[in-house]
Amino acid sequence: MKTFRPGLRIQILLSLTLLLIAAMSLTGFVVMRVTERDLMQYKAADGMAVVEAIQTAVDDLAEGQSAPPVMLMKKRLELTATWMGTGAAGLFDDIVVLGKDGALWLGNKGAGRSIGVDAADISETLDTEERTTRIDTQLGLLVVTAPLFAADQCIAAVQVPVRIDRVLKGLSRSRQILWLYIGLNALVLLVFGNFLLSRIVIRPVKHLVDTVERFQDAGPFPVAGEPDRNEIARLSVSLNRMVKRLAENKERMKAQIRSLEVARQETLRSERLSSIGRLAAGVAHEVGNPIGAILGYTNLLASHTQEDEEAKDYLLRIEKEITRIDTIVRELLDFSRPSAAVSAPVDINALVLESVSFFSHQKLMASVNLETLLEKDLETVWADPDQLKQVLINLMFNARDAMEQGGRLTVTTGAVRSAGGDDSEAEKRPRDLVEIAVSDTGKGIPARELQKIFHPFYTTKPPGKGTGLGLAISLRIVESFGGTIHVESVEDKGTTFRVRLPLERRA
Repeated sequence: MKTFRPGLRIQILLSLTLLLIAAMSLTGFVVMRVTERDLMQYKAADGMAVVEAIQTAVDDLAEGQSAPPVMLMKKRLELTATWMGTGAAGLFDDIVVLGKDGALWLGNKGAGRSIGVDAADISETLDTEERTTRIDTQLGLLVVTAPLFAADQCIAAVQVPVRIDRVLKGLSRSRQILWLYIGLNALVLLVFGNFLLSRIVIRPVKHLVDTVERFQDAGPFPVAGEPDRNEIARLSVSLNRMVKRLAENKERMKAQIRSLEVARQETLRSERLSSIGRLAAGVAHEVGNPIGAILGYTNLLASHTQEDEEAKDYLLRIEKEITRIDTIVRELLDFSRPSAAVSAPVDINALVLESVSFFSHQKLMASVNLETLLEKDLETVWADPDQLKQVLINLMFNARDAMEQGGRLTVTTGAVRSAGGDDSEAEKRPRDLVEIAVSDTGKGIPARELQKIFHPFYTTKPPGKGTGLGLAISLRIVESFGGTIHVESVEDKGTTFRVRLPLERRA
């Protein structure tokens, strides 16, 4: 079962409403109690005024006498009570006087109908000779009981019931009005509080939450009010700073991840090439000497088979295959232990023109249209020109082999910027690399094979056409000069190899 979780708006409104109701209830309770106490004191004062009037009548009757006759006392009390009951509009209709001996001296309307008689109150008053006040909410009376004195002696107790039913009804209506007032205030708080909270607090907070949740595509947080006066606005400004820092850190982290990935790939390739190089060196040394001996014996046999054409043909074939093996062994040695480079400033355009001139005289170029696009005034690079020429010729031979039916081979040079950093500032960085691009319109390389073309002994050429060491050796040569080789290829459309070398000043 899903648990209901109230939102921020509901929590704030409920909390404020409960606080308001509690505060107003407490205030209303105190006000009602104070009002009720004051009203009862006023009514009790009315009752005491009646008691004092009766006491005055008793004092007048007992003046100069120690103890007035009981019958005379009853008569005087009856006249006084009757006058008060009639003149006060029935407010004191049930005055009761009880003698010290327990005899009923006065019961206005008759003792049997006296609604305010309370024998316990009267007995307590006679015993203690002190005034008491009692409220009877069922009958709507405030009963004042007081002793009567004559010649400094308590001779009776008088009980004056004062009607307070109208006062109680008024207090009841006041309580109802008070609760209605509290309810209206709570309703007003809910309605206007909901509006104000939505505008001032909930909507800005919701915008902040939504922006945080879609942080990847987030723009600046909306600022609610003046940043120096509104806490949510200050929070928005702080979040904007935080998001900006996070975005910058995110970009730096992406750049670092890319750099680490490139470094990892380079390390793996270097380790792989190093292992293959050590293996190739061992194999070349072990195989090179026997191959040299076999070639020597083949030459000796050839001198003894001048008249045997069939034997001579077999020896020529053996010599050709042994020579091919010897070439592979020498390439293995070059791959495992490249010759020491003699680096110097190299004019790339001049090197390209020299390589193209050499390559254009090959018979294989009859069906290939060779084109050069060279950027003028290129700065020099720091490299070994012979090894760099070897790389270019190897790339051009590969391009020619990919165009069996002929096509167009294009060699392009130009200055470019190194990758990395903030893309928005790429245009501001100087061009610090020279790029040599060798493009063909051949059959291309399948996408799944692009990651393998620089592996030693990997080739797409048919058997006998290549050893698969040309690109691996070219990559090692270019990397030894601080450069890189990248390949772009689309099947049936062509391939482009891009050799990038640092300028001489950077190298």
